[in-house]
Amino acid sequence: MLMAAGALPVAAIPLYILGALPMSWAALLVIPLMAAKTVLIKRGSTEGRWAGHGMFAGLVAVTAYDGLRIPMAYLTNAWPDFIPRLGGWITESDSGNVPVGYLWRYIGDGGGIAVAFFVFCGVLMNFRPALVRRHPVLLALGYGVFIWLGLLATVVLLPRGTEFLFVPTIEIIVLSLLGHLIYGAVLGLFLSRIVRRTDEAERPAIITTARRTLPTQATASSSAAAERV
Repeated sequence: MLMAAGALPVAAIPLYILGALPMSWAALLVIPLMAAKTVLIKRGSTEGRWAGHGMFAGLVAVTAYDGLRIPMAYLTNAWPDFIPRLGGWITESDSGNVPVGYLWRYIGDGGGIAVAFFVFCGVLMNFRPALVRRHPVLLALGYGVFIWLGLLATVVLLPRGTEFLFVPTIEIIVLSLLGHLIYGAVLGLFLSRIVRRTDEAERPAIITTARRTLPTQATASSSAAAERV
């Protein structure tokens, strides 16, 4: 459920472009899911803690991303800003809506897809921890490229994708890839720190268990030697 709550705000955009789901309807699904996600984070379960880390990391990452995108959009006009139009889709306004669009971008998209990624990493830590521990930054960079490929596919492959979002010029493709790499790198730095903290928290428990086991083994060896005598 946490992963669905994180992924739906982004998934709603191609569904809207396809005409399968109005953004106003998507908001009616996203808002209760976001509320439920907040409750689960507050409960402090393992999954909730991973989701909370992901939400914070995603907000920082999307801010870093916009540190590149916004100057390109408003100072050089090299990268048209479609976020206000996104707000207009949600409010069903032809003139756009900047606050709603950016709220969706930060809380829904930037924070949401990071929640989905971090919760997935939390699951991997239970079954394949080496996949996360070895190269957390590289893993997050790959995730950023995966999200970028989804954006590019939405623009290029979907009918009217360029009309709804932007025309994929070489300049925009390069800048958007760079922005997603920045996003992924920030997520990776946060993930690396969380993995390190997790390992440090588990180490005392491992040491304590070993200390308890060693005397038991020694006692058992002594008993066996006494029996042989």
